[in-house]
Amino acid sequence: MEEGSVLTSNVPDVRIEDFQTFVAPDVRYDDRAKEFVVYRTEVIRKTGKAREWTESLVSTVVFVLIFTTFIAQATQVPTPSMKPTIMVGDHFFLDKIAFPGNFPEAVRDWLPRRNIERGDIIAFRPPPSANMTTPFVKRVIGIGGDVIEVKNRDVYLNGALLEEPYKIHANHSSLGSCEFCGPVTVPEDKFFVMGDNRDNSNDSRYWGYVDRESVIGKPLFVYWSFESLAPYDSTERSLASMAKGYLSVAQHFFTRTRWFRFGTMVR
Repeated sequence: MEEGSVLTSNVPDVRIEDFQTFVAPDVRYDDRAKEFVVYRTEVIRKTGKAREWTESLVSTVVFVLIFTTFIAQATQVPTPSMKPTIMVGDHFFLDKIAFPGNFPEAVRDWLPRRNIERGDIIAFRPPPSANMTTPFVKRVIGIGGDVIEVKNRDVYLNGALLEEPYKIHANHSSLGSCEFCGPVTVPEDKFFVMGDNRDNSNDSRYWGYVDRESVIGKPLFVYWSFESLAPYDSTERSLASMAKGYLSVAQHFFTRTRWFRFGTMVR
């Protein structure tokens, strides 16, 4: 700053006495308040408790039906035909995504399909010749074009002995002699399946091939396993027998649950 210069300001001088306090008007008792218009943007629905409960129940049921039909389903194998891979009392999730047996025939050609290979464990609706309605769970031994032959309890795939570390023999058979000892050629889009418990498995040796269209899924992993005290009964169960079974599970849940089976992958 140069010597002798004078500072100037463009801010006007205002005396403190000239300041006034602003008071907001109270329009609650003013006639001008009638000019205000209230707009409501939300729609208030008045529904009863019964309706809310019904809507929640219906949506839950629809979700469960869709999930268990097309995505995954909790299931179990009641017979020892897949022992030791799947034990009687093993409860596991069944992967049902993109398997044709879960969809109406009219739409199957428009939907993606999962690949099924030798050694896969599949769940499927049994053919009429099996005289059963409950879905089966078996291991795929041969696919379309394979030649299968069974000799002295050994399986030969396309002329070579098949290594099967998963199979067992119980030294007795409840099904009689093998009707498909071969050699047989598996047709296209069909599968030759067998249980890992070879002497106690109702499978392709006795009723033929599994059609691809009847496959409904692949087992994933065991989420609970319970060793039942009573043997498997294939007859239709009464309400009394079902109640007795549930009571037995409740009484022996901790002592007969196979804790070591939790999370076991089904392969």
